[in-house]
Amino acid sequence: MPHKNILLGSLKDSFILIWKNKSIFILLFMLQIIFFAAFSAINLNYGVKMMESEKAIDGYLASLKLDDVSVASDILQQKNILGDDPLLISRNFNEIIKNFRVYLAYFFILSIFFISAAWTMTNKMVYKTNFKISVNIFLKSLLISLFYLALIFGFFFSISSISFTQAAYDASKLIAKYLLFSIFSILLAYFMFISLSLMHNTALNKIVQKTLIIGIKKIHYILAVYFINALLFFLPLALLYYFIEKNPFILLLSIILLVFSFIIGRVFLINVVEKLSASK
Repeated sequence: MPHKNILLGSLKDSFILIWKNKSIFILLFMLQIIFFAAFSAINLNYGVKMMESEKAIDGYLASLKLDDVSVASDILQQKNILGDDPLLISRNFNEIIKNFRVYLAYFFILSIFFISAAWTMTNKMVYKTNFKISVNIFLKSLLISLFYLALIFGFFFSISSISFTQAAYDASKLIAKYLLFSIFSILLAYFMFISLSLMHNTALNKIVQKTLIIGIKKIHYILAVYFINALLFFLPLALLYYFIEKNPFILLLSIILLVFSFIIGRVFLINVVEKLSASK
C-alpha cells in the first residue's frame, strides 16, 4: 500500500472509529481531562514551592554587595563575602531538589496509570476487545510504560540527588549530560508509543523486536504520523494562546480540540502501526 494511502486511510478510519464509538470516546475524553487536572494540581503545588525557594535564593543574592570595594572590605574585616547566612542558598537549593523529586514521583505514578488506562480504552475502541483481553492489554501497557518511563525518569531522579556544591562545581558537565539524556528520552518516547500500539496483536516477548523493526525500517511512516499528530496538537494550542482573553467560546472550543487531539493521535498511531505490522 502506498505511503499516502496508509496515512490518509488510517486517519480516515480513526475518525470513523471515534464516531462509531461515542461512549468510549466520551470516557477517554473524561479520562484525559482528569489527567490534565491532576497534573496541573501537582505542577501548581510543587511548582509554587520550588519558585518560593528560588525567590529566596535570588532575594538573598540580590541583597549581597559583590562589587570590588565591598568584597575587598569584607575580606579585610574577615567577613564572609556571601553574607551573614551563606547556608541559606544551599538550604533552599536542597529544598528545590526535594520538591522536584517528590514532583517527579507523583508525575511518574500518574503517567503510568494514565497511559495504561488510556491505551487500554483506545484498543477497546479500535479492536472491540472484551473484558479479558482488555485486562491483558492493561497489564501489558503497565509493563511497557513502566519499562520506558523508568529509564526516562531514572535519569531525572539521579540528577536530583546532587548537592549544591556538586551542581555549582560541575554545572557545565551537568548541562551536557542533561541535553544528551533529553535526546535519549525523545528516542525512548518514539519507540514507547510504537510498543503501546502493538499490544493487541503481539505477544509481550516479541514487542521489542517488532517495535525496532517498525520504528527503524518504517521510520518515514512513524515520523509522518508524529508530524500529523503534532499539527493536530499545536493548532488548537495556538488558538488557545491567541484567544485566551478574547473569545470565551473559541477558547472553550480550542480546549476541546486540544483534548481531542490526544485521543485521535492514539487511534491514528494504532491504525498505522497495525497496517505496517501486517505488511511485509
